[in-house]
Formats: sequence, structure tokens, C-alpha cells
Amino acid sequence: MKKLFSVLFLFFLIVSPSFAWGRKARALLYFGVSENEIEKNVIKKEESENIFKAGSKIYFLAYIPEGFKSDYIKYQIVKQDDNAHVAGYSRIRNVTCRVKNKNYYSDYFILYEKGKYFLQIFDIQNLHQWLVVGGFRVVE
Repeated sequence: MKKLFSVLFLFFLIVSPSFAWGRKARALLYFGVSENEIEKNVIKKEESENIFKAGSKIYFLAYIPEGFKSDYIKYQIVKQDDNAHVAGYSRIRNVTCRVKNKNYYSDYFILYEKGKYFLQIFDIQNLHQWLVVGGFRVVE
């Protein structure tokens, strides 16, 4: 965990010039099969393929440059039904949790069904607009 914090601190130092030039930094969402993979993606500033095997741990890290407005966030995992044309989405998981750091949150989950999923992260004070969203696939 200390390694993750040091990598995040390094990442913040790299990203901080964007604040000085007047550009608004955007929220980022990284996925990986381990905390080490997330650390590599944060350092390289690149996204992974976001394809995972069913039953494996899916780690994620959400970085919000302006910080969370409250101490709690809600994240949802939504599955897209490939056969439906309209309203083909179902909520798989809905988790409310306390954040320990004002700028990022990291956790993992396990999914056993193949399909296309989205992870949405909301500030608990505004559940109508997500802070960051990212898509991924689970295959067999």
C-alpha cells in the first residue's frame, strides 16, 4: 500500500503542471488485475485494455483532481445487455464507502458473468452526475 501511495504522489507531481497552465485536470479511472498493474498505468499515463477473466479480481483507482466534496462516495457497477436496444442496463453492484484520501479512491471487486460493464463513481452529495465513469469487459 505504501508503494501505491508513493506512486500516486509521483503521479500528482507529474500532473501538477497542468494546474499551473490554467488547464482543468480531468478525473481519471484506471483498471488492472493487480495493484502493481495500476501503478504502472498511472506512471505511464495510459489505460489498460480493460478486459478481465470471469472470477478474477478487478482493481480500480479513481483520481479526482479537485477532490471529493464529502467523505463518502458511491460507486455502481452496471452491466449492458448485448441483446437489448433500449434500456438494456442492469445495476449489478451499488456500494457506498468512506474515502480516506480527498483525491483518489482504490478498491477491487470480482465478477463471474461475462459481458460489458461500466463503473460509475458519484459523490454522495450529488447522485445525479457521476464524477468519473469507465467501461470494461469480462470474458470467460
